[in-house]
Amino acid sequence: MLVEHAGRRPTVAPSALVAPSAVVSGDVDVGAGTVVLPGAVVTAQGGAPVRIGACCVVMESAVIRGPGKYPTIIGSYVLVGPHAHVSGATIGNRVYIATGAAVFNGAVLEEGTVVAINAIVHIATRLVAGSFVPIGHIAFGDPARIVSSSEAPALRQEIAALGFTKRVFGFDAKSLADPGAIEELCRRYSRSLLRHRDDQVVSP
Repeated sequence: MLVEHAGRRPTVAPSALVAPSAVVSGDVDVGAGTVVLPGAVVTAQGGAPVRIGACCVVMESAVIRGPGKYPTIIGSYVLVGPHAHVSGATIGNRVYIATGAAVFNGAVLEEGTVVAINAIVHIATRLVAGSFVPIGHIAFGDPARIVSSSEAPALRQEIAALGFTKRVFGFDAKSLADPGAIEELCRRYSRSLLRHRDDQVVSP
């Protein structure tokens, strides 16, 4: 399904395929030969576009989002696995993002990077060409450091210093464990997302 959002309609190359139960919304370009499978969501929100190159595969229930000031730019020959999440990142050619992986705002994945199952690429992280993030690991920083999930608690201050809420939601919060921070996050995000009330389906 193609959806007009904020006055912008998706552009899908004639040789591409968007499954009927997938949603492609707003300022999105889908390149030649690219396939967006059932249940996937590709959405340009808050004015940031999404550009997907040629011969990519966006698998079932994956989410690709262009949020706020961060466009999502995906090169050619990129696979985004089932239930993976890419938000506001720049992805080079020939990149593999496996099932359940997450790539956050401002991240850059250079050509040939592999992000394995359930791995996380944190905000503003740069993975140089040919990088590999193992199953369940976390990449953060520029250049990236790659750590296991068991190491993350010891690195909490370093990861917090990246400013997740500032980059993603536009306000500073010391911790998302703070109920006030969650309230502010939801107020801001819901206000932004309510703009979808005026969306129009432009193709089934």
